Amino acid sequence: MIRQSLTFLTMLLPILGASGPTQAASYKEIRDVTVWCDVAMSCSLTLSADKYQGVTALVLHRANRLNDAASVRFTSAVPIVEGAMLLLTIDGKDSLTLIANKTGIKEDGNSYHETNPHLIDWIIKGMKAGSTLSIAIDSAGQSSETGFSLSGSVAGMIFMDEYQDLLETSYAFHVTGTKRPHPRLPIVGVEQRSQVPRAIWNGWFAKEQASCHFYRESSQLPGNGFRLTLRSGDVYGLPCGDGGAYNQPFAAFFVPKNENLPIKAVPFLLDGNNTDSGAGPDLWNIGYDARKGVLTSYFKARGLGDCGVQTKWQLNEVGDAVFFEAMEIREKGDCDGNYAGGPDKWPKTWPVED
Repeated sequence: MIRQSLTFLTMLLPILGASGPTQAASYKEIRDVTVWCDVAMSCSLTLSADKYQGVTALVLHRANRLNDAASVRFTSAVPIVEGAMLLLTIDGKDSLTLIANKTGIKEDGNSYHETNPHLIDWIIKGMKAGSTLSIAIDSAGQSSETGFSLSGSVAGMIFMDEYQDLLETSYAFHVTGTKRPHPRLPIVGVEQRSQVPRAIWNGWFAKEQASCHFYRESSQLPGNGFRLTLRSGDVYGLPCGDGGAYNQPFAAFFVPKNENLPIKAVPFLLDGNNTDSGAGPDLWNIGYDARKGVLTSYFKARGLGDCGVQTKWQLNEVGDAVFFEAMEIREKGDCDGNYAGGPDKWPKTWPVED
């Protein structure tokens, strides 16, 4: 059998009793914008410039919380320094000037994050009402102007509102209302090595022979790591070692609130038996479907995605024990260019039906 993959987060609803998003998909292309929502329920809407100079992308980002969740992020080919000026103009008429401060400058000046709610509100209103956006940047003696199409922005914001379960609430970007928002799911993205508990890092990552060791030294972790808080402790879904061109391995760990209990890898059970062969994790390309409360794993046998294995798991919390239990496995071994309806339509190889 081709190696299994994992899509962790769909586990939340059955355990937490919280209401999740109605949209399972995490990526969408809508006209001239793209929207990506990660396993930690943070979403980003991206506008790409018409040429690679000056400001090359504008990203409307919203974290998985209710207050102070939104930010606007600029990526620039011109290094952004303190005091740099960004002039934003909607449809050649309404304009706003941003002056870069030291706090907002990221990635050695290649990125700038704006968190002022009044400025963000202006940008959101302009994206919804306008057709085009131009951004002129004047930074460190370099000046440049780029244009962006706003087509698809409203639909992209609605997608974000729906995915983050904020439709018809006062927190929505577009379809606002008086509906009370559900509590946020207790998921936090884990993107930096510093966010990984020391016991996990020392036990599974630090040594060269460890199952999750990275040969590439970096403070940034690849893929969509997360921390999920349960009643009895925290589940960590973490990238586990260096990935290939289209498959990133992951592993799951449990940190119990009861400090007398050990930190350990989360078991994955198939027919009641632990699937860990001792050779390391068999989990790949994590994703999240909170609507169904299921963890979906997808291992690509090749980059086209026309063959591979999809496994769905259910997270269980029984007392202080946390484990994943297999729900179904679907497999397509023929890499023939035929997607056959996608992994959800592939032949089911487990459980075997009579």
